[in-house]
Amino acid sequence: MSGDAPDNKTRGIGLLGGTFNPIHNGHLYIAKAVQRHFGLDRILFIPSADPPHKQGSNLPSAHHRAEMVRLAIADDPDFDLCDIELTRQGHSYSIETVEALGQTFPDPLFFMIGMDAFREIATWKDPERLLTLCHFVVVSRADFPFEEAASIPLLSGLDRAPLKEMDAGTRVSYSHPVAPGAVLHFLSLPPMPVSASHIRQNLAASSACLPAAVASYILRHGLYT
Repeated sequence: MSGDAPDNKTRGIGLLGGTFNPIHNGHLYIAKAVQRHFGLDRILFIPSADPPHKQGSNLPSAHHRAEMVRLAIADDPDFDLCDIELTRQGHSYSIETVEALGQTFPDPLFFMIGMDAFREIATWKDPERLLTLCHFVVVSRADFPFEEAASIPLLSGLDRAPLKEMDAGTRVSYSHPVAPGAVLHFLSLPPMPVSASHIRQNLAASSACLPAAVASYILRHGLYT
């Protein structure tokens, strides 16, 4: 375990997946903060086509969500749209995506996830194997303290103390006990009060939370009305 400073010499590919319903400034802020903190070469934004944990939710088509991602990241040369889950048939499972990307990229993969979603990782497909395939970067989320990670059955050996005491801008890292090359990082970032659900519910009041090109796209296509 370590509480080390950012490593600007790390080579790696960041993976940021999600429904992006819609993509907003919070996603971009987290992606850039993780890239800078770990010195990553690129960040792949991976829209999910048929996410098993989002059944029943009102999702625009995968085409619309991918196009919003493309518009949102167009001005950053370190950000790329990855359509691997959009071209796959059936549900979008993270382990299948990570396995496929691991065969494509020689550099280490850093899987980004908010603490709110990470709490549910034991319900994902083959979570034990997934945790050994790549580095995980668990990002702070309001109302979801890092110390809760020690209660996840797969991670019962984590030390709560350093997780409980983390401040914004700090990182706590644990080596995975099964796969020495895989590391679990907890990264505390200053909060950014924006959520996709709030944007969907009140688009007019939340337009400032969206990249301008995304806001225009939503209005032009009548999404979330």
